Amino acid sequence: MALTLLQIVNAAQAELGLPQSASVIGNGDATTQQMLALANRTLDELRRMNRWTVQQFEYNLVVNPPVVTTGNISTATPNVITNISPGTTGVVANYFTVSGNAIPQAARVQSVDSPTQVTMDMEAGITQNLVGATITFAQDTYPMPVGFDWFNNRTMWDRTNRWELLGPDSPQMDQWHRSGIVATGPRRHFRKIGPYADQFRIWPPPLEITNPLQLVFEYLSIAAVAVHGSQSTFAQYFQNDDDQPLLDDQAVTLGIEWMFWQRKGFGYAEMKNDWIDYVDRLKARDGAAPTLNLVKRVNPIFISPANIQDGFFPGPVGPNTI
Repeated sequence: MALTLLQIVNAAQAELGLPQSASVIGNGDATTQQMLALANRTLDELRRMNRWTVQQFEYNLVVNPPVVTTGNISTATPNVITNISPGTTGVVANYFTVSGNAIPQAARVQSVDSPTQVTMDMEAGITQNLVGATITFAQDTYPMPVGFDWFNNRTMWDRTNRWELLGPDSPQMDQWHRSGIVATGPRRHFRKIGPYADQFRIWPPPLEITNPLQLVFEYLSIAAVAVHGSQSTFAQYFQNDDDQPLLDDQAVTLGIEWMFWQRKGFGYAEMKNDWIDYVDRLKARDGAAPTLNLVKRVNPIFISPANIQDGFFPGPVGPNTI
């Protein structure tokens, strides 16, 4: 059972020879307030030092089928679609792409002007008015999960088609897809993009799916505290005296101590080194580790990505058939 915030601060105060506090949150004592700030600073430092297993979360993303409508585009305002039927319900600016006759492949919804009108960020290449044209809106951009900090690499999968997603694409590769001649391929790509709240964007837009497309990835969360010791409610920082750190409580205590000594102008180098050594030991035993074999590598006898082809399984079919 991890120590609570109050117990951690009291432990640090006792080891530093300082008076102990009856409470931390809401305490007017300057030393206690500083130790609270240093406890939260220690959480930030620890989070960024390792891919701690306790902070690894899984995000399951359901990509919904596209919205197929009809609408009108005028040569006078070729970036505006009017008279959309059955309407723009569910379409959100910046999160949806637009496709249709003469509409550029990279066009997006810039604004939803009314239940029957949207403005695109590109102009349709038309020489005459389009009336009742088929217009498809597809959501290719989704907000990151709450508490997202950074990706756990190579955990991005298309579970519907059982293929690993390709990426993260660089901005250059993404523009090559959206702006170049070759727009699509056999696999789906992804990238992280702003400037709004962190977003997860896929390519190509899900124009072809008729049923929900299910994607997944793992990520490191900013969650570092169990609120009131809960197993389901987490926070980035301590908010209550009975909050418990998800990370090692002794690492938090030692971090408070050396940072407090540093800010008071005392010799803190040895205390900091002790903290680093302790954290290194935690990192070494966090989660499982593979057994490294120094002899010649033997091919695995079980099915793995090394012996299963990406396409045309089980064969022999496809363009390379002899």
